[in-house]
Amino acid sequence: MTKMNNNISFVTKILKKAINHYIFKNILILFFAGLFILYGTLVALRHYTHHGESITVPDVTGLTLSEAVAVLRMGKMQWQLSDSVYVGSVKPGAIVNQNPESGSSVKENRNVFLVINAVAPEKIKMPNVVGVSLRQAKSTLEAQGLKLGKTTYVPDIARDYVLKQRYRGAEIRRGTEIVKGAEIELVLGDGLETERSDTIQIKQN
Repeated sequence: MTKMNNNISFVTKILKKAINHYIFKNILILFFAGLFILYGTLVALRHYTHHGESITVPDVTGLTLSEAVAVLRMGKMQWQLSDSVYVGSVKPGAIVNQNPESGSSVKENRNVFLVINAVAPEKIKMPNVVGVSLRQAKSTLEAQGLKLGKTTYVPDIARDYVLKQRYRGAEIRRGTEIVKGAEIELVLGDGLETERSDTIQIKQN
């Protein structure tokens, strides 16, 4: 009976060792597999994001769109046309602005947003500012992309209220197409009350 018990105990020990060895082996396998996956992920991310690598954005302002695109592609960058404006001093179709600016450090395939100079000036419809205050008229003109030009005062009871709106010396009606950025001349009332007050003060003196 004792011999049988010893045999059972011996077999049990062997089984325990085998099981422990199997578990330990699997733990090691899982550990190294995890390390391998983690390393592979880090390497892939590093390659995908070009970690530590950067390129300098070239200056493409003043170039035509086709020239700018060629330069950007050569530098391994993408491009996107974001807006168009009209600048009289710049040749039509040329790039007037870029983002990111030239000299900036970016990753490969970064989008560079370009603003191109329009072939013809943008036109808008003239708003009506007659009958409003100078302050309100200026705000309306600027909101429409126009500028306040020369102001002329004429006798009228309404001080600093717009009586006429003009463009290049001629009256301009609401809805007339006009170049964006144009200067609008305003004819304003000088306020008869001020004039009367000045007259009374002179008589009293």
